[in-house]
Amino acid sequence: MTETLPPDEPQRSEDPNVLSRLVRARRIGPRAVSALHDDLARDSRLGYGYLGIAAIVLGSCLFLRGLLSFFVETLARPADGSTLVRVVAWTLLTVALVGSCLLARRFHGRIPAVAFASATVLMALALLLETIANLGTAQPILHSSTVFGVGATLLALVGSRPARQLLVADAVFAVIIVAMLVSGAFSDSFAPGPSMQIASIALLPPLLGALVVQGFGALVQLELDRSVVESALLSPRFAFGMRASDELARLDLDAEKILDGVARGTIDLPLDPEVAGAASSIATELRLLLVAGRHDTWLHHAIEESEVLGPVVTLTDPRGLAGFLDPSQREGLLSAVWLLVADSLRVQPTLQIVVGPQSVEEDGDAADRMSFPVALTVDGVPKRRIDPAVWPALDRVGDHSEMVTRASITIVTTVRTVAQQVAA
Repeated sequence: MTETLPPDEPQRSEDPNVLSRLVRARRIGPRAVSALHDDLARDSRLGYGYLGIAAIVLGSCLFLRGLLSFFVETLARPADGSTLVRVVAWTLLTVALVGSCLLARRFHGRIPAVAFASATVLMALALLLETIANLGTAQPILHSSTVFGVGATLLALVGSRPARQLLVADAVFAVIIVAMLVSGAFSDSFAPGPSMQIASIALLPPLLGALVVQGFGALVQLELDRSVVESALLSPRFAFGMRASDELARLDLDAEKILDGVARGTIDLPLDPEVAGAASSIATELRLLLVAGRHDTWLHHAIEESEVLGPVVTLTDPRGLAGFLDPSQREGLLSAVWLLVADSLRVQPTLQIVVGPQSVEEDGDAADRMSFPVALTVDGVPKRRIDPAVWPALDRVGDHSEMVTRASITIVTTVRTVAQQVAA
């Protein structure tokens, strides 16, 4: 029996480790999976644990590198009014970095949007102040140290805000640096090598950090979706999916409240119109739910409840023959479908699955067996780009053959099973 969580446990925001929540969701069941999926989809939670700490450490190192450059350049030139302006600029950057790190710790790896906007404004002001201090210099980027501080602060925040926000901020930052490069390119003393080196050190760390976080987030979402899909493997031939099970649990609770009220005497008989209407609504919803799911097999639920498979896979199985596959055949078929779709997301393939029609073998000792085909038609993916692991997975389902055209490939697998299983 699936372990039951308290109502608020799957949504607890204090858990500091996304991966541990993912493992727990796979072990506990649908409610934890759904809660974690909604939590990750709503906002970035990847600032938890070692990923966010590593970003802060690397950002702090880059920040100290920029601060050291500032001190070296300040000592090498005579003090003037621009020195004070640069000191103010670095003070703003320090406030942005330290304040963001403290807020990330306070909010368990995720800083509020207002705090991120404030830090961005402070970074922009720091760049503006140093730009003013560098007016009249031949190559502004060679005399700019705050570019390191801005890049370091953005890198420290890659685990605390959605990656797309960091990428937008880094793009704006890149525009400013390009403007510095262009303004210095017309001077006789322009040094392209050192200038490009400074630009790269400032821009690449937050860019790569944001891409790593985005890729890790996609990996977590993909693994979570795979967990949802695999939860259907051990279902009976016709069963309710995860969403229908949650809906049944809700209806059961509502009906239990009414029956408990009648048993305790808090609800009088005959029922008043309001309570009777609620009971009738529960019965209607339950009836509709039972009728809607009476022909849905495990494969139907695996596709329908997957955000990866659902949009691109179409299933035709009017007799529910997929429900007769044994666990090994189910796992092989599901693995093949997943490899055909999930590993080809860049080209967005479409997959049509047609199960049946059923045929009975009349071959001597095989008279107690039946067989039916499972046809997988993939559009948009050439055969050379299909993952080789698809074929061993289909070998677990049955003998298969391929028909290739210019636009698609059709894989027909013949499934054989015992007739007694069909009778069951």
